[in-house]
Amino acid sequence: MHRIIFLLCFIFCSSVSALDCQQIPDSDIFPGDQFWYPVNSSDYVRIPPNFNCTYVIKAPITSSQVLYGSVLLTNLLKGVNDYMIVTDSLGAKTTLKYRSDSFLNYDIFPGKQISIQVVTKSVDMYSQFLIQVSYSKVKVGSTVQMKTGGALNYVNLATLKGFDPVLQNSITVQGNEPISMSLATSRYMYPTLYLYHSYIIDGDFYNQTSVHRLIDFEQSAPFVSLNNRVTLVTFQTDAYYATAAVLNPVSEANNFEYLTSQASVDGELDKVAFNPYLKPEACQVLAVDSKQIIMNSLNFDEEITSSCVAQVVTGPPNNSSQLLLDLTTARGLMPYTFNLKYFSVIAKGCSFSFTVKSPEQ
Repeated sequence: MHRIIFLLCFIFCSSVSALDCQQIPDSDIFPGDQFWYPVNSSDYVRIPPNFNCTYVIKAPITSSQVLYGSVLLTNLLKGVNDYMIVTDSLGAKTTLKYRSDSFLNYDIFPGKQISIQVVTKSVDMYSQFLIQVSYSKVKVGSTVQMKTGGALNYVNLATLKGFDPVLQNSITVQGNEPISMSLATSRYMYPTLYLYHSYIIDGDFYNQTSVHRLIDFEQSAPFVSLNNRVTLVTFQTDAYYATAAVLNPVSEANNFEYLTSQASVDGELDKVAFNPYLKPEACQVLAVDSKQIIMNSLNFDEEITSSCVAQVVTGPPNNSSQLLLDLTTARGLMPYTFNLKYFSVIAKGCSFSFTVKSPEQ
């Protein structure tokens, strides 16, 4: 009987004490590879007391390929004082406890790494965990030159998709000066998951000045690059329509307090409001999936004076723009149909709002 108990204890204690801090060997980092932490076991692993290990998982870039890593972390912590600290590939830190989510997904952005620190205290609470890592080769898209004059520069994000047999993961846009990027999305159907797994690089994969999630710029101030090129990237496998990244030379954007963008969505009414203070404001309205924009309503918050500028102009707002409609005299014309893919609205010296939609396809 004592021999059986000893044998069971030996097997159990060996399985727990076998847990170490082994990292993924470089030889196991290649497209299509899957790796499980710890000890490459696909079963949940018991964590012994007084365990403290930081697993560092990287997605390297070489001259021949750009790698992306996907991490599935299973959190089965039981101890009140046990925890994990996850530092994602953009540097954001999250502390996980026994009441945190059990299954969490993380991107490892190409050229970066993620770290997961696993800590248990002296009391054995039978905590468990598992880290699954999958590697894929990024389909790096083409580099396009920004257009000038009256053409609006934008990327329909439905043309980018994660690991699709046809579509690319990325596109790089090259300008002659730093670039301002604003998102044109629906104000009601936020593509949260898509934008969370989509990114903008200030630069490109091989020269990353900074990397940001697109979700950070949803209904927010535009992103402004330091370089003359930016790269839009997604690892989301589900495409989302009626969403675009609109790009302007920074000198064009600097003419306004805010130069933003708004998608005109099929069958949906979206509102844009202006309240310019010192400098004029402008919004670029883009029918992402249509070729027609209907301005459905127009409302001024105050009496219109001679200092009020409220204009719809062609293209992005620059020296090539032409007047389409003076909104100070257009309230009786609503709804007004523009047979255009995009236009800009400029506001100065007065507060007003309007709604837009595109016809259902």
